[in-house]
Amino acid sequence: MFNLLIVDDEPFIVDGLAALDWNNVNIDQVYKATSGKTALQIMAQKKVDIIITDIKMPDMTGIEFIRKLGLGRKSKTIFLSGYAEFEYAKQALKLEVFDYLLKPVTDDELYDAVLRAGKALSQEQIKVNSYEEVMTAFMPISEHVGEVKPFYCLYENPQLIHLLDGGRWNTVEEKLNNIFSQLHLNNYHSNEFVMQTYFMISNSFIYFAHKNGQLLIDIIGRNFGNMFHAAQSGDIRRLSSLTFEALGIIKKDIKKEDHTHHKSVIEQVQEYVKQNLGSDVSLQSVSEHVYLHPAYLSKVYKAETGEGFSEYLNNQKMERAAYLLKETKEKVYEISVSLGYNDPSYFIKRFKNHYGVTPQEYRIN
Repeated sequence: MFNLLIVDDEPFIVDGLAALDWNNVNIDQVYKATSGKTALQIMAQKKVDIIITDIKMPDMTGIEFIRKLGLGRKSKTIFLSGYAEFEYAKQALKLEVFDYLLKPVTDDELYDAVLRAGKALSQEQIKVNSYEEVMTAFMPISEHVGEVKPFYCLYENPQLIHLLDGGRWNTVEEKLNNIFSQLHLNNYHSNEFVMQTYFMISNSFIYFAHKNGQLLIDIIGRNFGNMFHAAQSGDIRRLSSLTFEALGIIKKDIKKEDHTHHKSVIEQVQEYVKQNLGSDVSLQSVSEHVYLHPAYLSKVYKAETGEGFSEYLNNQKMERAAYLLKETKEKVYEISVSLGYNDPSYFIKRFKNHYGVTPQEYRIN
């Protein structure tokens, strides 16, 4: 069971949220605060596992409140805000906020976010306990490996978790091949590095399985435990073999489960954009279509494609405009409106910035 803190400058909102049936999502104690100052006092005196806080508050914003707690906090934070500006989401990411929900939010959305936060806390505790047990039981007290250097390739972008999210299976394999090659070639032979590799890979697999509504052990069975024992013994070759075997099972299971749903997120985004160029397509609308947080989708898209979502959207609109200018007799203002630009002068400006000439000049040349 976990303890929950609700923070909002409107007392009736705090009371309303506190009155929900939190026991159903493993919440034992609910604390209430109507200001950031009071919330900080509660955090100093009580054990709080999960925080639900508004962003816009008069004495102290939710951003400021969480920043004062520091990045080392063990609690999970869920932001509530009626403001959809992406700047808030970016700040939330920097503060390692667990989730960001836009008002009005339903009870089910809150329950789901809190339940996921609780599961994340439980998994982190299991991970810490397992790591400590493994290090105590299987690591020599002193293990000389020469000069110690961080295992950078584990965390270089694009990270494994983002590649899995994007459905980039070939790139996932390339990433794993690089990781295991580095283990062999760069003297990362200490069991500590092998265990670090195992934890990063298994956590990425677990996240991906849970995101798709399954338990990893249900997908790969004994392979899960075998991976752990291979890492435990420092057997890099066996860990590599078992990892790729597990990846193959996961890939096959996901495709069998629901091909349409598990289509590459990047493919879904690009398909949606191309089909909706004439409407008010935006990062927000696309994120709702693929069921991902806008900030997270933006990060994944950039990591996977090398370009920002806004850049991709603009390129698609400009390419469509160029085609219509050459292949149809539609007037410039008609093309502008068909691509979601209600102000033709703004469209002309964007087109010239992209191609170096006005739409009319492009049509003539």
